[in-house]
Amino acid sequence: MSVSVDDVKKVSKLAKIKVSDEKVVELQRSLNNVLDFVEQLSEIDCSMVDDSVQYSTKIHERKDIVIPTDPTIMSNAPEKECNMFVVPKVIG
Repeated sequence: MSVSVDDVKKVSKLAKIKVSDEKVVELQRSLNNVLDFVEQLSEIDCSMVDDSVQYSTKIHERKDIVIPTDPTIMSNAPEKECNMFVVPKVIG
């Protein structure tokens, strides 16, 4: 499978990204290199690998540490509530 110049133009249009004609050729080459690499991966014999193998049974959990807020930082807030910055609602 290979990517054509038309494929790159179609994907850039779908992604609403403006791509110059020089860049289209460069992107086509890069995408074809990625596909060639994926094709090489499919040639690897994995028949001896059990697909249910788990490499790590230990769960790594991060302990969050709450640091008290510096009062001088909060003094710069134009609006605050419960020792937190109040910001305008972004999502409708």
